[in-house]
Amino acid sequence: MRKLKLVGLASKSLSRILYSRGSYFNFVQGEKQAFMHTRRLCSYRYAAGIVKVPDEAIFTLASAKRYFHATGPSYANERNHYEVLGVSRNASRDEIKKAFHELAKKYHPDTNKNNLAAKRKFQQIRDAYETLRDSEKRAQYDMVLDMGADNIRHDFTDSSENVHYDFQDSEAFRNAYRKHFSNSFHKIFSEIFEDEVENVAEDIQLELSLSFSEAAQGCTKHLSFDAYIPCDSCHGHGHPIDAKTRACPTCGGFGRVTIPPFTSTCSTCKGSGRIIRDSCRVCRGLGVIEGVKEVRVTIPAGLDTGDTITVPKAGNYGGRGAQPGNLYIRLKVAVDPIFTRDGVDIYVDANISFTQAILGGRVEVPTLSGKVSLDIPKGVQPGQVVVLRGKGLPKHGFLVNRGDQCVRFRINFPTNINERQRAILEEFEKEEIIREGDSSSEGSWLHQQLSTG
Repeated sequence: MRKLKLVGLASKSLSRILYSRGSYFNFVQGEKQAFMHTRRLCSYRYAAGIVKVPDEAIFTLASAKRYFHATGPSYANERNHYEVLGVSRNASRDEIKKAFHELAKKYHPDTNKNNLAAKRKFQQIRDAYETLRDSEKRAQYDMVLDMGADNIRHDFTDSSENVHYDFQDSEAFRNAYRKHFSNSFHKIFSEIFEDEVENVAEDIQLELSLSFSEAAQGCTKHLSFDAYIPCDSCHGHGHPIDAKTRACPTCGGFGRVTIPPFTSTCSTCKGSGRIIRDSCRVCRGLGVIEGVKEVRVTIPAGLDTGDTITVPKAGNYGGRGAQPGNLYIRLKVAVDPIFTRDGVDIYVDANISFTQAILGGRVEVPTLSGKVSLDIPKGVQPGQVVVLRGKGLPKHGFLVNRGDQCVRFRINFPTNINERQRAILEEFEKEEIIREGDSSSEGSWLHQQLSTG
């Protein structure tokens, strides 16, 4: 039998949160060394596979300002997940699913608008179902229930014990904590703190239209959009410049609150350690007002529709010490009448006459850097492609590394010819028949043109 005593730093609503889970915590003041006076000592029996705290995980709390001690946890005050869903512990997965659907339909917020009790009930139902529908989570939860019902006893004694723990390896404890305790246990204690991301302003998402040329070659854009900007009156502080400050009562002026192994920014002072009672009348203490923000953005070359550019800290301004949000720009590239894109390669059509296709020659074709003169291979076929290496789009925004440009030949055949042209072509056809040794030319294009022309 071992006895594990927990000592930790308290946060703003620790007693309320932990009391709702069957425990009541009394806060006491200390100076430099943590201590705990226990009237009811929680003793945990270590069964195989339940909880094992490694030898190196030894607790300490030095130079702490606020401490708490626990009277024994009582599991009778909290309804477990099975009771929430109204099923027995040996209920099948289908029975649990059926119970969840019935209760969720009854307490869903859409059918119980402005009913906070129903909303809380629905959250309990959803949390219970999320745990019990997963076999691994359910096994962990059952293990916790078994430990709470059978393996926890209370030693009622009038004697007090002073306990000191030396915590020399916080990382070792955190690793052991993550290994042996479930997400449900983690959720209980993480609720004590507000997440760090709550001290960051909201992001802004915009859609930006670009021409094909702008996307291919890159460009610079000046954007104007609605956003929260710093308050002109208080310069984003949320209070008058000459306002007096005092130490935050929640964190004692440190800016952070801790319960091992959790440490978080104080939600009262937002990490500053100081609070001010007087608020700015213009922004009502928020530090921000609605306004228009202007940003100059460089668009890298080679981007396409659906690509997103992130501009860090260019979103909404974060008042009262909060970090600004990011600006996310989603691109929409217009279709070009000349170029067709396939990744970093581009395609363009070159129209030539049928005599050029037979005899060869030169033709001007457009590229991203201007027109170039291209040799026409003799006897080129319709749809044949000539590749211009390195004339495509930049790869990953680097102008020195590009894709290719593919030139497809489109042959324009004449629809009407005069008598002289007809005679020349007929002579040409005769020579072709003789050269190929084929007495039948009815299937040739030239024969069809001559017979219908």
